[in-house]
Amino acid sequence: MTWLWVILSVALIGGIISFLMSGSIRAAIAGATGAGMGCAYLIFKIFLALLALFILFKIGEWLFSRY
Repeated sequence: MTWLWVILSVALIGGIISFLMSGSIRAAIAGATGAGMGCAYLIFKIFLALLALFILFKIGEWLFSRY
């Protein structure tokens, strides 16, 4: 559940920075959406990398086990 708080925090920071740079609510919403989706994409890529590593270790365990 920590990943959700990270995404929300990044989206909030992105929205605040966008609002301060442009002064528009529309830009703030677009900045928050872009920052949140970018952060979610990176977290998803980290998850996929860890999943691939887990599968790699399971295949190695199967190949080199004694039983």
